[in-house]
Amino acid sequence: MTKTASLLAKLFAYPSQSTALSALQSDTHFKPGDRKTLSKLTAISSSWTNCDQALVENKNDLSKMILDELYAPYKFYKGNLDAHPPRVKFVDKICTKPLKKSKAGFWAATDETSTTSWLPSPTQTFDTVVHFLQSGSGTGVTISCKIVTCAHVVDSEDDDDDDDIVPDRIGRKRVVIYGDGRMFLTECERVIENIDGSQDVARLKIIEEIPGTSTTTLHTPTQPIASATLSETTQPGTRTFCVGNPSSIDLECTQTSRSGKDRSIEFQPPIFHTSVGEYLGRTSKEIHDLRNEISSRGRSPTRGEKNRVIDEDPGENGLMIEHSCWTYWGHSGAPIFDENGGVVGLHSAWCDLNGVRRGVGVELLREVMGDTPKKKATKKRKRGTKQQEVIDLTSP
Repeated sequence: MTKTASLLAKLFAYPSQSTALSALQSDTHFKPGDRKTLSKLTAISSSWTNCDQALVENKNDLSKMILDELYAPYKFYKGNLDAHPPRVKFVDKICTKPLKKSKAGFWAATDETSTTSWLPSPTQTFDTVVHFLQSGSGTGVTISCKIVTCAHVVDSEDDDDDDDIVPDRIGRKRVVIYGDGRMFLTECERVIENIDGSQDVARLKIIEEIPGTSTTTLHTPTQPIASATLSETTQPGTRTFCVGNPSSIDLECTQTSRSGKDRSIEFQPPIFHTSVGEYLGRTSKEIHDLRNEISSRGRSPTRGEKNRVIDEDPGENGLMIEHSCWTYWGHSGAPIFDENGGVVGLHSAWCDLNGVRRGVGVELLREVMGDTPKKKATKKRKRGTKQQEVIDLTSP
């Protein structure tokens, strides 16, 4: 067992946030180097990771950040897995209904669930999904013993706020958790990403399992990691489902309460949540560029621009995929499965103008999983455009 895995197991063994925080702030239980090691598994900035812990204020603040970024999410996941294992709902085929498109062209959620008879076995679908142990959440899927997610999930406070720069995410370590409670230490080893969001995928290698973290009896801790498969072809109208991490939050909704006020909805389960919908097709480059232009201007679109985005139907060809499975912030990187259990893409974003959900297509997943010779990290920017691509590829 590595030192990092040992520290994580030690931290997660504390019964409450107060006892964990007291231990983190005590040099008897966690030395300065231990806190530094743990902080590197989070999005905490390097200035805090490398802070002078001889100052009590710095040590205490860093400990609180580690608690918020690692221990608190762990307790949230563990509590929900223990109380209401979401795999049971999946096996019972209970899912959140698809987004509905209003007459005005906006896709919105309702708080309804239904029994979905066509949902496939969980073995190569639900069991392959992971959530990232971080306050910002995020989801991924296991393919050939690698974790694939959206690149922006592997974020850091050190990342430049300038939209013209793609962060270097290679080498960042993160903790992931499966639906049976097993947790693993991972490391980002390959990224395909550009600044307009049409390429947004990362691959992480699994380093080792964190001992003592299995929370359910659905699987044995020694069971091999399940693996998803990539879909061969997908046509618009294909039935799909998504397993992701909404957390316990308020959502957009077209319905109102009896009092006439907007209702706050809490989707259950708040983790490993299954929603169904359709693969709608792909966004044309013209509409994709228009959406990005509108977002970058910082003002509302004209009526004509908004109508163009809303009225445009996705086609068979284009950049990003579009789907109608309900998702929210923590779904970034969540796999979109077809009815046969094949992955057709990863959810990555939604359009503010019409609420449609968007994602990266299966061709990028094939590329990020491909056997490419190791290259030195480079960043290329094309003259006269904002597009920038990170070519930081490591062979599996």
